[in-house]
Amino acid sequence: MKWIKRLLLLTLFLAVFALALIAGAYFMSRGQPEWYTRQPMDPAQLEAAAARAEHQMQRTVSWAQDQQAYAVSSARGAPSTNPSKSIDITFTQDELNGFFHKWDSTFGWSTAYSRYISDPQIALRDGRLILAATVNDLGSVVSIELTPHLEKDQLYLSISRVLAGKLPLPTALLSHYRQQLESAINTKLPDWRNGADIAPQGGANPDAVSAAMSQLLLDALQDRPAPPVLFLPYSMQSHPKSLPVKVTDLHIEDRTLTMTVEPLDSHDRAALLDRLRSSP
Repeated sequence: MKWIKRLLLLTLFLAVFALALIAGAYFMSRGQPEWYTRQPMDPAQLEAAAARAEHQMQRTVSWAQDQQAYAVSSARGAPSTNPSKSIDITFTQDELNGFFHKWDSTFGWSTAYSRYISDPQIALRDGRLILAATVNDLGSVVSIELTPHLEKDQLYLSISRVLAGKLPLPTALLSHYRQQLESAINTKLPDWRNGADIAPQGGANPDAVSAAMSQLLLDALQDRPAPPVLFLPYSMQSHPKSLPVKVTDLHIEDRTLTMTVEPLDSHDRAALLDRLRSSP
């Protein structure tokens, strides 16, 4: 009966091994990435970081206004000093988190997502943009790692992996949540498209930004390329405005996002608005 003993030992070994895997997966899923902290900065640090990010936004807006002034003066036959065609802007990880926190507090975004997630954060690692939050139902930190890059004048926000704690999640497990997210976006998208507007001076309203960024997220979820246009918010008053710019280069290193952007002329803005308002 040696074969029975061997079979029992093998069964016992497999059971112990399976339990060890389950326990390891559990503790990994409850783990926390080294860069994620519940309170990344105190309020004063957040405010200072947001102010630095706003300075970058305002500098870019001033540059875009100089571009418009030059175009107008050139059309009148009296061109002013020609500003640079492009501008480099940089945001550190802390500045992005500070800026998000300020906008979150100003517009009350947390009232919409607090049922589902808490402590959202942005992390920058070499070549990766990481979006993370504590998912309330799971009790785990879920992070999405994106590898943004430009290719043939298109922007890719490829999802490299998704983790629960320190445990990579399989694609099959994520498909249900992805479908739920896509459904929620597609429910809101028609209203945002209808309300989208871009002023002659270049300022885009919140509906235009929501429509564009939602479409960008849908493209990322489907691993599709998107137009390399981003919106830089520069006004938090009663009528928020954001500046659409074309991204011609970007890279992430030393926990810093650096982008080279160019302005959109009137024809570019009209084409962008037409694209935002039209159904896919």
